[in-house]
Amino acid sequence: NGMIFRNLFHLRRDQQYDTFVPCGGRPESIDLSTVGKLIKDGKATIPYIVEGANLFITQDSKLRLERAGCILFKDASANKGGVTSSSLEVLASLSFDDEEFVENMCIREDGTVPTFYSEYVKQVQEVIKSNATLEFEAIWREHEKTGLLRSVLSDRLSVAITQLDEELQKTELWDNVELRRSVLHDALPNLLLQKIGLDTILQRVSLTAQQISLT
Repeated sequence: NGMIFRNLFHLRRDQQYDTFVPCGGRPESIDLSTVGKLIKDGKATIPYIVEGANLFITQDSKLRLERAGCILFKDASANKGGVTSSSLEVLASLSFDDEEFVENMCIREDGTVPTFYSEYVKQVQEVIKSNATLEFEAIWREHEKTGLLRSVLSDRLSVAITQLDEELQKTELWDNVELRRSVLHDALPNLLLQKIGLDTILQRVSLTAQQISLT
């Protein structure tokens, strides 16, 4: 039945496959009680795993699979594209006024897709690919250099990003207008900057943030 398939399909040994990319399912579908079914004679039966679904594999199981030779990239790294996509979608909705948003971001009743929307999607995809490449290369390089497991390096990278964010918030860098505008020009989608302009984006996003804080 469906429940048995969901719980066991990824543990079958009757078919060999090189890459496993779980993009849904039950959290902790692979844990210490089941991970042994993916290891035979001390070697992982799946050469590559990219954890597309959050929490599909427990951390202990990830480490065991990696020690058995599996090249594994965990959810914390593999799913950052989704966070980027949703963030830039929200940014666009905050940057446009209501009329502009309908014109540029909403599909027409006849199914016509606005040109800006199509181009914006492509630009967001390029940002995701660029960020994913940088993260992959950082983890791969550090693994080759230190021998640390990739799941461990992924966690360390996430902690480093969070700590850097917290440290930057305590500085006065935001008050450096020239630096602030330079960073935002590099960080924000160029298509949105061309369409609306940095000053308008800052004004509208800041106003929305103030309204949210008041409520």
